[in-house]
Amino acid sequence: MSITIITPPKTAGIVVKPESRMDVSCIDPQMTLMAGTYCSDTEDWYEEPLERGVRLILVQSGRLRCRVPGQPEHLIEGPMLCTIANAGDFTSAQVYDTARPLRYTMLQLFDDDLEGRLGWLPDSLRPRRGEDPLMISCPATKAIQALASQIATCQMDGPIRDFYLGGKALELAALSVQTLSGAPATGSDESITSAEVERIHAARAILVEALREPPTLDQLALRVGMNRRKLTLGFRKVFGTSVFCYLQEYRLREAHRMLCDEEANVSTVAHLVGYSPAHFATAFRKRYGLSPRDIR
Repeated sequence: MSITIITPPKTAGIVVKPESRMDVSCIDPQMTLMAGTYCSDTEDWYEEPLERGVRLILVQSGRLRCRVPGQPEHLIEGPMLCTIANAGDFTSAQVYDTARPLRYTMLQLFDDDLEGRLGWLPDSLRPRRGEDPLMISCPATKAIQALASQIATCQMDGPIRDFYLGGKALELAALSVQTLSGAPATGSDESITSAEVERIHAARAILVEALREPPTLDQLALRVGMNRRKLTLGFRKVFGTSVFCYLQEYRLREAHRMLCDEEANVSTVAHLVGYSPAHFATAFRKRYGLSPRDIR
C-alpha cells in the first residue's frame, strides 16, 4: 500500500481554494481510502464518472447536493453517511456549499470481484448490473465519526501507517454497511451539528499547537464558542476519547517522533511536549513499554 499527498484535481467549473487538501491511500487494487477538506468558490454543478463498485462517503461537516441516474437528488449535510452502488457506465453530479468547507472521508470498493471482495455486502447495498446506480444516505453514528477522525489524524509513518489505515478502512466499511443496512448498532448516538464538529476540530487544533502550555478545558471551550459540557461530550464523540486523553496521547506520539528523528535530548523533548522530565519518563514507559533513553 502506498500513501500519496496530492492536490485536488482541477475540474472544469470548479474553483478550488488553496486550503483544500486530500490524502489518498491506495490500500490494494480493489480499495481506495480518501480523506480531506474541500473548498469551492462556485455553486455550479459538475459531473464526473462513477467508479464501478461501492462508494462510501462520510461527510463530517459541510454540505453538498448529489445526483445519480434514476435516483432523487440527495442533500448530504454533515455528519451524514452516504453510499453509491454502481455496476454500469454512469456519472454523478455534485454541487458544493461555498459557505463552509466540506470535511469528508471516502472509501471506494471496486467491483472487480463482486463475489469475493463485495460478496459480503447485503443485497440491498450490492451493485446490480444492468440497473441504475443505488444511492442511500443516513445520519452518521458516533462510532463512524470517531473512526473518520482517527483516520484523518493518524500520526504514523511508513509501512505501519499503511497497515493502520488499511485496518481502519475495513472497519469503516463494516460499520458503514451495518448502519446503512439498518442492522442494530451498539451504543447510543446523540446528535451533533456540522457547526459543532467544526468547533471541535478547532479545539483539537488549538491543543496540538500549544503542547507546552495547553489551555484549561474552560479556556478551550470559551475559545471555540462552546460550553464545557458540550465540548467534552462532542470531543469524545468526534475523536473517540476525552480531551485530556487525546492531548496526552498526542504529546507522547510527538515525543516518540522527536526522539527517533531529531537530535534533541530527552529533557528537551519532555519540555517541548509539556512534561517535566520525571513525569515524562513515567508516562512514556507506560505508553511504549520502554524509557525515553532507550529510544536514543
